[in-house]
Amino acid sequence: MGSVPSVPELSEGQKEGVAMAKLQERLDEFKKSFESGAPPYNAPHEAIETMHRATAELKATGIEQRALKIGDPAPRFTLFNQDHVQIASADLLGKGPLVVSFFRGHW
Repeated sequence: MGSVPSVPELSEGQKEGVAMAKLQERLDEFKKSFESGAPPYNAPHEAIETMHRATAELKATGIEQRALKIGDPAPRFTLFNQDHVQIASADLLGKGPLVVSFFRGHW
């Protein structure tokens, strides 16, 4: 019986890089599928052109350079939660790391 080669342990940074690469691959696949106009999205070509134009207009404003980057501290903020209770980010950060998730709300 042969020996099994050892697999080097990845650092946290390397693991994050691998995860981000896989996420980018998935996003690229989704974009390709969506922009093909095929099911299940059936996006019309005109809608895709509108999205591309809107994206180009946003980029032309320089907004990408002003956006927070990975590791940048976010400004303090107060928002309403799903129960319409005001929540301050500073209060939550006092309890530990904070993840902010946005959802479309009730329709």
